[in-house]
Amino acid sequence: MCFFKKRKRTWITLAIILAIILLSGFFAALFQSNFFTVKVFDLRNATNTGTLATDAGVTVNGKVVSGILFVPKEARDNNKLPAVVLTHGYLNNRELQLQNAIELARRGFVVLTVDREGHGNYNNTGNTNALTATNGLYDSAKYLYNLPYVDQTKIGISGHSMGGYTAASVLAADINTKIVSAGLLQGWSSFMGAAADVPVGNLKARDDEFFYTSTDINDNRTISRQYLHSKAAAAFVGVDTAALSEINIENGGIYIGGVLTPVAEGTAAPGAFRVVYESKEIHPLNHFSVESAGHVVNFFYTAFGTPTGFKTIAGTNQLWPIKEFFSCIGLLGFFALLFPLVTLLLDVPLFERLRKRHVAVAEGQQLSTNAMYLPELKGVQKNLLYWIPAILITLFAGFSIKWVRNGTTGWFPLTQLYPQDTTNFVALWAIIVILFATAIILVAWAINAIINRIRSDNNPDLPLRTSNPFATARIEGGLGSLIKTLFLAAIVVALMYLVLYINWWIWKTDFRIWTFDVKVFNIGVMLPTMLRYAMYFGIFYTLNAILNQTYEVRNLSLWASIAINAFFNIFGILLVFIIQYSTFTSTGVLQWPDVNLTFIVLFPIIPILILATIISRLCYEKTGNIWLGAFINTLLFTIITVANTAASYTYVWG
Repeated sequence: MCFFKKRKRTWITLAIILAIILLSGFFAALFQSNFFTVKVFDLRNATNTGTLATDAGVTVNGKVVSGILFVPKEARDNNKLPAVVLTHGYLNNRELQLQNAIELARRGFVVLTVDREGHGNYNNTGNTNALTATNGLYDSAKYLYNLPYVDQTKIGISGHSMGGYTAASVLAADINTKIVSAGLLQGWSSFMGAAADVPVGNLKARDDEFFYTSTDINDNRTISRQYLHSKAAAAFVGVDTAALSEINIENGGIYIGGVLTPVAEGTAAPGAFRVVYESKEIHPLNHFSVESAGHVVNFFYTAFGTPTGFKTIAGTNQLWPIKEFFSCIGLLGFFALLFPLVTLLLDVPLFERLRKRHVAVAEGQQLSTNAMYLPELKGVQKNLLYWIPAILITLFAGFSIKWVRNGTTGWFPLTQLYPQDTTNFVALWAIIVILFATAIILVAWAINAIINRIRSDNNPDLPLRTSNPFATARIEGGLGSLIKTLFLAAIVVALMYLVLYINWWIWKTDFRIWTFDVKVFNIGVMLPTMLRYAMYFGIFYTLNAILNQTYEVRNLSLWASIAINAFFNIFGILLVFIIQYSTFTSTGVLQWPDVNLTFIVLFPIIPILILATIISRLCYEKTGNIWLGAFINTLLFTIITVANTAASYTYVWG
């Protein structure tokens, strides 16, 4: 009881945050399940067996290694509903097709969104190149085919990007078996063929970073935004260009036998059709777009019609953005949990000596032991040595991305111990950037010290930073305290993830916004790999924490310092993103086409670096050294990074 009274406000804060997380999960689940009219299941290694409807002698073996199943309550043995399997692109996971799953399920489709091999919770079992891995989609379509409440004549598939490649491969492989009745490729331009009676669509971004180059009627090369006027688009929908002077394929137009055919929304087309949908967006926005979600709905409505027992819902009528909003609230709550947990755990006898000590000064004020030594930011010398290093570091962070990606191939190769396709690059880039930043800070510190000494040995002004730029890494108690700090950080992160897993268990919703996702993962499978990568990311987050505290002055408030540090942590990266995509949206051609995928991979690094800055500074305020923030950031963001990308080798213990 005394423990509660001592930190009453902190306990109340913790309770409020937990309540917000619980409520955000409830409302996310409410809209994800169409007000609980759709049942949601997390499938892991689920199998079933049936026979082919057209040949009872052919066995159909269904398998879902990792999937989320959406089943409308109206689905019954005597009311079979059409079904759709959705899958994601390279480096993504099953959750990135939730927008389409939510919209299709509330319209009466049984929907299954699955991980591809080497992604998410589908461990790479054969050391297969995760980029081109196709396992997951076809077996999942067979699983749906065997369900008693699914209409076997209406099984659809759809995949985004390399998942679109997977979908195209399944359509080609299924020509004779005919389990799949319709296929929509999202962000994948190459069509490999399908049975003559199978509708096929292609959903693309107006400006796609990877695909949709072709030629126009005069054989001039075209780019993605000109695709609807290209020979490739005409060939896909079956339009004969021999007698045409120009090509104009209608966006969203239904072509049957090459003829544009009007079809009312919610009504099945009178025959197999081809259609190209173009959304005003870029490639990674296909799975975070109201426009694209509407196209997915339109395609499967046109392929199968409105499911029996359901009313047609306009494609523009969508609930998934509301679900995403509440998942984002949960994401914010997840990170907010960290601070009351740290405060409360520092009162536990095992950890209480890790708390920062204070010293008394005039008029009874309490200052941290380091606060009285902080300089003021004033004068030409101090301003130059404060701002110039920050600018150099942030610009290097951004403009080194292309060099590290293309110029350091082989420095950190994929192995069984470090199996993830892009995590190796991200870790290497982070280490190079932070070592450069540390060198710049040391040079600035040296220059500052030399100038001060030249001016006068008795100059009362203090240096811009403390006399030792690494002073904030000192920890009272030495190695023992350092081990306790690591243990404390592990407990904090474990408790945060416990809340995440409880939320998933209750609601089947994660914490996310677009590609920044804190998700459940197979702990026993992935955790050893996460810990190995943490050794590398730990270099970055430790030095970054030191620099965050080094960049502190007396005449700027705590939050002003945090804002400045966060700005310089991300500005260079944000700048090259702006250059890349402002050029792309204005011309249709990327500024740096050779790093098209790399920039997409680094989208989540922006919020991660902002959060890491806040965490390291606020933890420093609690402990008086950088280690708790550094350890928490290392564990937390390594787990988030590793859980959300692909591996081309099987995860192993080591």
